[in-house]
Amino acid sequence: MSRLYVATVEEKAGKTFLSVGLCRALAARGYSVTYGKPVGRANTYREGRPFDRDGEVVADALGKVSPEELLGLVGGELPRWWTPPTDAWECIDRLAQKDADIGVLEGREWLGRGLYSGLWDVALAARLQASILLVARYRGEGTVDQVLTAARLVGDEARAVGVVLNEVSVDTELEDVQGHVTPYLEEQGIPVMGVVPFERRLRAVRLGYLVEVLGTEPVVTGDLELEVERFLVGAMRGESALRYMRRIPGQLAVITGGDRADIQTAALEVPRVRALILTGGLRPETSVLTEAAERNVTVIVTGQDTMTVAEGAESLVGRAPLGSGQLALVDDLISDGIQMDRLLEALG
Repeated sequence: MSRLYVATVEEKAGKTFLSVGLCRALAARGYSVTYGKPVGRANTYREGRPFDRDGEVVADALGKVSPEELLGLVGGELPRWWTPPTDAWECIDRLAQKDADIGVLEGREWLGRGLYSGLWDVALAARLQASILLVARYRGEGTVDQVLTAARLVGDEARAVGVVLNEVSVDTELEDVQGHVTPYLEEQGIPVMGVVPFERRLRAVRLGYLVEVLGTEPVVTGDLELEVERFLVGAMRGESALRYMRRIPGQLAVITGGDRADIQTAALEVPRVRALILTGGLRPETSVLTEAAERNVTVIVTGQDTMTVAEGAESLVGRAPLGSGQLALVDDLISDGIQMDRLLEALG
């Protein structure tokens, strides 16, 4: 069994998306594939216990498996000073013992996370005899420095097979990546296994999932299959809010107080607004509800304060279950952007 360990040079670089895409691409080629995340991060709760939302995302995308089966340890279950529990490695080893042609393992938040406890990506990959594939969200020269630093951190302790440069702007960065960055990294002994363009839709959150997470029924139910790409907090005057919302690209959800009729009305004038999330437990005016229903805009009223709701909503961006359209997009991005034959050859 070959094992591929997907690790990132920084947080939110796209390793979950890449892990899902690789699993699906390998399965489409006829390989039996398993997925696991040796050490998860407690970013939500299930039945009163810390849980890693990425496990839910992957389980939903791959099907036929429960999220709990995909995780070894969850960070929130460990003691305050991150001293590993006595059975830590036993749990991690058990996760990787599933029988398949290829096992895809997803790393921690970033390559150095867990160095204090000994449960960091390089040690995990070495223990599990997995080859490391680095993922970097391309942001210019600084990203190249991060990749070079990560390669030195891996060193001789584990085996790195290369890097995937993710979220590359086709309009402003692709030419530079192909003409300069890729040849340079290859010269440094870091194979570039893929260049994946930026796609905003992969960060989108389906309204039905948003409603589920907020734990409240909408007072106006629009099309819950629609997706939101950005959450905006409406705290300015209505006219200013309208100008701002018109400039921001993507499908929007506006978070504001239930008593801010000016912002609510302004939001409903923007066709890209898919939802109003109203805080403070205050219902909006009847005119707002009527117009929202006419425009197919979902309206949610929650008793939480605006800041808490905004933080919770933002935490879903890029970490919500992928819809069927998004999965098809993942398949296309992997097919076009990743050198699968070269990667398989490197895995041996």
